[in-house]
Amino acid sequence: MRKLLLLSLIVLTSGCTPFWQQKPTQSADILWQQRLVQQEELTHWAFKGRTAITQGQEGWNAGIKWEEQHEQFHIKLFGPFSQGGVALDGDQQEVTLTLDDGETMTAATPEQLLAEAMGWLLPVSALRDWVRGVPYSQAAIENKQLDEQGRLTLLKQAGWTIEFLRYMPFETYSMPSKVFMKHPDLSVRLVVTDWSRPK
Repeated sequence: MRKLLLLSLIVLTSGCTPFWQQKPTQSADILWQQRLVQQEELTHWAFKGRTAITQGQEGWNAGIKWEEQHEQFHIKLFGPFSQGGVALDGDQQEVTLTLDDGETMTAATPEQLLAEAMGWLLPVSALRDWVRGVPYSQAAIENKQLDEQGRLTLLKQAGWTIEFLRYMPFETYSMPSKVFMKHPDLSVRLVVTDWSRPK
């Protein structure tokens, strides 16, 4: 009887293994190509979490909410208890930065706005791909490393080194939940607590 119960327990627990933890039957390279196709189809997404930005001797910590719908995006950085902060809204034509005092600034690219307003040289256009665990489509890949499930663990691109330290499930996707991005002049740490669809 004990052997039967033990066997039943093993069968039940193995049957409940989450899909993102199951051992793959295909090679990492094949799974990587499938992941790229899958991510290409993901045009509506959102996440929330925390970020830490370090530039020189200065550092900033903030909560972050990011929403994407096709080419439109909304990024909100805020302090404790969702107070203050800045918001970045835009598309392919124009980007608007709204400061916590209500002042707004407009430019053609998010990189230009953040450089002028915050002094951050952040490649926001590339971040839109990196946060999903895929390379920036407009820059060459200098180096990449994959895990056995075909997910990025390391990416070098556009002068940045991006480490993907953890993933989490979202619908049928496996999305990054802990990402470190390093540049000689700037570093960004991102911890995602929730992936969802834009409201």
